[in-house]
Amino acid sequence: MNLILLRNTFLFFLFILNFLSISLAKSEKNFIEHEHVSLELISSVKSISNTNNLNLGLHFKLNKGWKIYWKYPGKAGYPPQIDWTNSKNIKNLEIIWPKPKKFEILGMESIGYSDEVVLPIKVFLNENNKDLLANFNIDYLTCKKICVPYSDNLILSIPIGDGEDSKHKKIIKTYIDKSNYLTYSKLFNSDSILFFLFIAFIGGFILNFMPCVFPVLSLKIYNVLLQQKKNVSSETVKKNFLATILGILFSFLILSFITIFLKSLGHNLGWGFQFQSPIFLFFMILILLIFSLNLIDVFKIDIPNFFKNNLNNIIILNKKNSEFYQNFLLGSFITILSTPCSAPFIGTALGFAFISPNHTIFLIFLFIGLGLSSPYIVLATNPKILLFLPKPGLWMKKLKYFLSILLIATAIWLSSVLLIQINAIDNEVNKNNWLEFDKDRLGELIKKDNVVFIDITADWCITCFYNKKTVIDRKKVKVLFEKYNVKKMRGDLTKPNNEINEYINSFGRFGIPVNVLYSPSTPQGILLSEVLTVKELLSTFESIKND
Repeated sequence: MNLILLRNTFLFFLFILNFLSISLAKSEKNFIEHEHVSLELISSVKSISNTNNLNLGLHFKLNKGWKIYWKYPGKAGYPPQIDWTNSKNIKNLEIIWPKPKKFEILGMESIGYSDEVVLPIKVFLNENNKDLLANFNIDYLTCKKICVPYSDNLILSIPIGDGEDSKHKKIIKTYIDKSNYLTYSKLFNSDSILFFLFIAFIGGFILNFMPCVFPVLSLKIYNVLLQQKKNVSSETVKKNFLATILGILFSFLILSFITIFLKSLGHNLGWGFQFQSPIFLFFMILILLIFSLNLIDVFKIDIPNFFKNNLNNIIILNKKNSEFYQNFLLGSFITILSTPCSAPFIGTALGFAFISPNHTIFLIFLFIGLGLSSPYIVLATNPKILLFLPKPGLWMKKLKYFLSILLIATAIWLSSVLLIQINAIDNEVNKNNWLEFDKDRLGELIKKDNVVFIDITADWCITCFYNKKTVIDRKKVKVLFEKYNVKKMRGDLTKPNNEINEYINSFGRFGIPVNVLYSPSTPQGILLSEVLTVKELLSTFESIKND
């Protein structure tokens, strides 16, 4: 009898221990530990009480020398990403990024965190009277001399209650405070908004000399010289330049509002992506042809009579006003033509804008517009600069026809893009031994220790065309690809493609071209400059030659 009692007691304790181990396992689903890093999903509250949002956190603890990446990782790496599809009572969430540090991994400068960091997560609830289940699939990359990717599933339940604070509230708040590091001081400090406004201005200025905008800039100067030939007063010249400046700035204002609106709807944002629309392309081709024919005096552009009549009740459109509005529309046209070009600094400025508060989006677009209009601002404030140009003569007539040919060539180029978009002709973007972009296939190639070169392009992207002709299609580069047995993969954004959009956004880029090089030692990828050079490509291959 005593043996039976002893056996039953022993079985009962085994049951209790088993129950406790199961409960403990469930309670530890919000924590995981790997060889080089541990990760815990934490909350600032123990329970929910009449609130529409609350703060969670990803608490990383890294071994010495190991790092994870910031939202903009730098030359290599990718930031932690959260898939919360299986969660309950979550409407949306936002990662709040504390101030990162710069460090060097494998000879490349990157941006991220070391030792210990909490990434606060602001969670917006569907209903404030229901329990919360945070079921997060988290992908992140840790690097030291090698890089190790992880994909963890963490689960945390928060019931309805009195909203009592948890022991983690203080550390989450500490790291939220560390996210408010951007200032309007110290122009050349990368933590300063002024720094991004500065590079936005420089990027906008450089756009004037890109193939898409330069013909129109030349056209504007030609029109001013023509006015001088007709002895038009300098005051009128100033007013016309002012109209062009206002047209540029107004157009960038509209672009900023459209960006803010699309961002609020959760759409993917990108620079120049309106060229993926056949309707937009059709109107652009039409406008270019009208401009080119007007330039060679086939007919004269004026504001349509029906438009004049409708506006007559608001403003007086005499000849002088009509000229002002023509120049205003020219400024808008310059802005539209600039968008398929990605000049140096533009990608960095836009990448910062697209993840920033709405007022910062507005400021970044404003300063790109100021940069783009800066030549006109200089000429408007001091039109005497034009006196340094040759006097009007036969050369102007030749220039006029040359500019007309450039505009017609642009219209023909856009027509070919339109034909591809409506499937009237084949797109040859992935021929000549190029693989079509596929994220799963890319992952397989990386796992097999291949060297992979990614080229994200589009037929409407002039900078992409420049990169191909001056770098990617050069014989020297082709020999390099053969030497390293490089797998070449190309993604085409001539038409909309969400998979490719998500891929380029993961690098903090919101426009193309995007070029990335993967190797066995850099499975996270090395992001290359927007405007490629052979020297940069050679030096990047040099850094991975010992793989």
